[in-house]
Amino acid sequence: MTLSNRAAVGFTGGDTTPVNNLVAMLWAAPRRWRYTAVLLILLAAYGLGLASLAAPNAQFGVAAWWPAAAAAVLAMLVARGRERVVVAVLVALVSVASNLGGGRSLPVALGFGLANALEAVVVTGILATRDEPARLHSVRDVLRFTVAVLCGAVTIGIIAAATLTLVNSASFGTVLLSAVPSHAFAVFVLVPLALVQSGRGRPDRRLELLIQVGFMLLTLGIAYGPGRSLPISFLILPLLTWAAFRFGIKIVAWELCGTALVASGLTSMGIGYFTSGQAGGGIGTAGSFVQIFLVTYASSVLLLAAELAQRDSLLEREREVANALRDLNRQKDDFVSSVSHELRTPITSILGFAEELEDTALDPDQARFTRVIVRNSHRLAQLVEDLLDLSKMSTQSDAGQSEPVDLAALVAECVEELAPQAQTAGVSLTVEFGAGPFNVHSSASDLRRVLTNLVSNAVKFTPPHGQVWVGCTAGADGMLLTVSDNGIGIPPADIEKVFDRFFRSASAESLAGTGLGLPLTKGLVERLGGTIDLQSDGRTGTHVTVALPRDPALLAVAPPTPPAPQPFPAGPGADSSSHMRRM
Repeated sequence: MTLSNRAAVGFTGGDTTPVNNLVAMLWAAPRRWRYTAVLLILLAAYGLGLASLAAPNAQFGVAAWWPAAAAAVLAMLVARGRERVVVAVLVALVSVASNLGGGRSLPVALGFGLANALEAVVVTGILATRDEPARLHSVRDVLRFTVAVLCGAVTIGIIAAATLTLVNSASFGTVLLSAVPSHAFAVFVLVPLALVQSGRGRPDRRLELLIQVGFMLLTLGIAYGPGRSLPISFLILPLLTWAAFRFGIKIVAWELCGTALVASGLTSMGIGYFTSGQAGGGIGTAGSFVQIFLVTYASSVLLLAAELAQRDSLLEREREVANALRDLNRQKDDFVSSVSHELRTPITSILGFAEELEDTALDPDQARFTRVIVRNSHRLAQLVEDLLDLSKMSTQSDAGQSEPVDLAALVAECVEELAPQAQTAGVSLTVEFGAGPFNVHSSASDLRRVLTNLVSNAVKFTPPHGQVWVGCTAGADGMLLTVSDNGIGIPPADIEKVFDRFFRSASAESLAGTGLGLPLTKGLVERLGGTIDLQSDGRTGTHVTVALPRDPALLAVAPPTPPAPQPFPAGPGADSSSHMRRM
């Protein structure tokens, strides 16, 4: 990939966040543009150095503020690989030239030139890597930036203090305490503007941003204006925190820069709280106080803004993943629905002709083959219908037509229809009714499918001579349907998965099935506004409870008499008279 292409697509850091700041764009630009940018930044460093020396200085000739340090660091950050060695030499030469132009002696200019170059090398070495541009987006980036700036400021402070101590017999400690805040302040305030992520603002927050900026300007005027003798500079912190929460790290970086320029500018002119009582120390000392104060604020607010940016980035990524998963799920349902519709016609045709063959005179082998075809055609047709129903429930939540339903009668009918299946399996099927009324306002077709699925499932997984109980109980808030058996049960580890599509418990692998019955039943119950609960110890059977809401308008209806007990065939060897009893 070419540099221009890499710049177009953006870089990603360790947390996969795209890097699209100004330094990254220049770092990835074609060589001629990158070299041009470095030269322009170095020219700016030269001009800023001359301007700083023209302003009031701190004690022993140390500049009260040295923004050229920020320009030198930016030039190093834009350079790539071995280019940084050349840029470091150019930074030293530019610094020497600006110091000579500002009236400093040659030894001092040489010492300061070396100090500026080493500062830029130290900051770049900590902040950037050979393969990726620098960035200021995450908390880790801000912490690394803070460490880099402090190490660079201490480096230049030590070399500058040593130079002035040797040449001008200055106090090493005094120079160090003046040079470190001066350079740390410049880099911390200006460099973030080129390292924060580029991006569009929030149009819905533009008015709020204008209000916030207005409050910021008013507060700066109050805190640093003429005649201020109270320490009220802390008033800007809530406003910077406001910006961090609402507008992002980019706005925070610009507001920090503006705050620094206003505060340091007014202090350099002898205006504001920090200049009061500084007659002995001079404006330079007051400037150092302001710089330390603002660097502390800047590091705190940038960390907060970076943490919020990380949180927003993670939330946005989670939203994108969730949307992608929803799209995939919709595509899956569309695919299943489409395939199921396409399968329905040929399966119906196969089943129809197979049933015709079943009704004709065939020899024993042909009859057996035909029964296998019919049986598996029915099974395949039911599978297709289940898939279609599951697909429909994924795209719509409306139940079937709601109507008054006598639930007790419906339970009796379903049990009667499934009695032959229970008799064939050798399973005793019993229905039990509690106290009424059993009226609900619901979808009879959906309720019938729920009961049929649960009861047939219980019969299938109950061995011969086992028992299945179907219960119906009326409560104050609704109805309870229960289906219990003493069959093979479900392992406790599988209970949370049995309602997942196509899942089959290890205990059921020897029996035919698709793993769609329980997911379909759960979807129907939830569509009816109810809940379903399944309990099993994996040894003594399974107990399923379905809770259904009752229409409040039907509570005033006189409770109907439960249907008279009807006999259902039991398993072989069992009493074939009534197996119904009341709770």
